[in-house]
Amino acid sequence: MSATSLPDDPNAFEQAISRGVRYWRRLAGGGGDRTSRRVIVDLLVDHPVYYLGNLVLAKYLELTQGLKPWALVSSAEDKKIILLARSFGIEQFTFVRDEVAKEARPEAAQILTQFDGQSGHALRRRVLGVNINGLPVGDLLYDTYLRETRQVTLREVDDDLRAYTALAMNYYALYNRLLSDEDVGAVVLGHLVYLRFGMLSRVAAASGAEIFARYGGKGMRVQRRRGVEAVSDVMTRVEPALIADILANEGSDAVRLGEQTLVRRMGGQGNEFEYLNEEGYSPARRRLSADDLSRSMGLDPERPKGLLMLHAFPDANHFSPGLLFDDFYDWYLKTLEIAFELREIDWLIKLHPNLAHYTEDTGPAEYATDSASRFEHIHVVPEGLNTASLADMTRFLITVNGKAGLEFAGCGVPVVLGGRSFFAGNGFSEEPKDASAYAAALACGPQLTLNTEQRERALIANDLFYRRLIVDCRFLPDTPYNFWKPFDEGAFWRGYVDAMESGGVEDDAVYSSMTTALETDSDTFLRPL
Repeated sequence: MSATSLPDDPNAFEQAISRGVRYWRRLAGGGGDRTSRRVIVDLLVDHPVYYLGNLVLAKYLELTQGLKPWALVSSAEDKKIILLARSFGIEQFTFVRDEVAKEARPEAAQILTQFDGQSGHALRRRVLGVNINGLPVGDLLYDTYLRETRQVTLREVDDDLRAYTALAMNYYALYNRLLSDEDVGAVVLGHLVYLRFGMLSRVAAASGAEIFARYGGKGMRVQRRRGVEAVSDVMTRVEPALIADILANEGSDAVRLGEQTLVRRMGGQGNEFEYLNEEGYSPARRRLSADDLSRSMGLDPERPKGLLMLHAFPDANHFSPGLLFDDFYDWYLKTLEIAFELREIDWLIKLHPNLAHYTEDTGPAEYATDSASRFEHIHVVPEGLNTASLADMTRFLITVNGKAGLEFAGCGVPVVLGGRSFFAGNGFSEEPKDASAYAAALACGPQLTLNTEQRERALIANDLFYRRLIVDCRFLPDTPYNFWKPFDEGAFWRGYVDAMESGGVEDDAVYSSMTTALETDSDTFLRPL
């Protein structure tokens, strides 16, 4: 991911560096023998929101834990990122892309022999089974291949798969050497997926380091992960213990707040962080009643409707542990195979609105259209429709890890999962354990219901994910975080300078949340009350 910035004030970044040197270098934490321990900070994505936010978190770990930051930068040519890191007092760097681009290690050839003669499903299972010295990394290799090649699935051994297999070994060797040479207490990462990020998180976790996983811009979600299994999970998990605690202490007030949060979320505006608003809920999109939408699609309002919410197929397929199928595309095909036989249900296929940003492959859309032409009970949701329109007409929803599953559950719509979604385990979603149980759950879709307690838990989960887990970092101006959205970089750096001139770290909610989490040994940063 790299940012698309608009040309603006050429002096804004220089001013940010000058002010940052005076601001951050005077702040140091820890002392004694603790100062030799490191926090590794991921600056591998060329987006100011990404690398500045990670630098702030690393600095806070220096202040609270005495960990000295060591920066990972893609290349020595990334001068802007290096200058910003130096303004935080960082002097140690590893240039990751430069290092892993060197000669392939012989161990890669040994992995590739496992793929000989394989294709399709057999090859996909072989790739997913790859490990290096007992560390599972096949999912990282698989998802890197899909994302970098922009393919919707893995079909055969090709030069790209060979190249990424070689890179997997080089990433492992680089990160393993770094963790061996340095006493690393923590790692700050903006991703837990793909080889360049996920490999670091797993090697570091295996060595005993704590991983601070951060997602988002000004409003960031941060969770601490300990152990390889934990860092192989989604970036932000809505924990059942948090919901139980909120219900016990706040009861109906928490449910009411959850409903308010969900209304704002699905209203597509009025959120405190402008760029959290989803395009699918934009007020500019058509919002229709269930009856009007049924008529416009030629549907019988009385027939039960199952909504299949598709993913951006090349994007981090195995980020959800326990995916019941090979990948998102395999899940899509297998789900439709089941749906073809369940003719008493009208099946609605909703393509992901951002799919075109991840692949040029028109196959998934064409397959949906072809399926609708062959089967009277299969239908494609029209483009330009407000996603909220579907909540009133849908009997149940199917997803692997889609946020719509959380939102629709809050509306009382049952959800069937094809993997361990970020909100799984909270009692309001159907979570089949294998493909056979998944097919049975789909067949029972029209009979599924959510009782009052389940919906209340879903509403609190929405409030957690869209409000309480989002902590406002005062040093990050509110800025688009999607890589395809342009933004005014000059205004961003001016906003950063203004933040440094108007307050200190003690005024930052992220600093307060980190302090509380560390003092209570919590793994989740919560918005200060």
